[in-house]
Amino acid sequence: MRGVAKSKAVVQVYLVCSECRTRNYYKKKNKQYKKKLQFRKYCPVCKKHTLHVEGK
Repeated sequence: MRGVAKSKAVVQVYLVCSECRTRNYYKKKNKQYKKKLQFRKYCPVCKKHTLHVEGK
């Protein structure tokens, strides 16, 4: 017997558009990384590339 399972070290987070606040993308993130993720991605609602920030 191996015992109790460990908690997962990787979580799934949303990437939220900084202009229209829609959730457009999902990304996996290590729990030990404390900073919020930021990417410049295409927003289909705004129809342009905008900054997407990690949200809830």
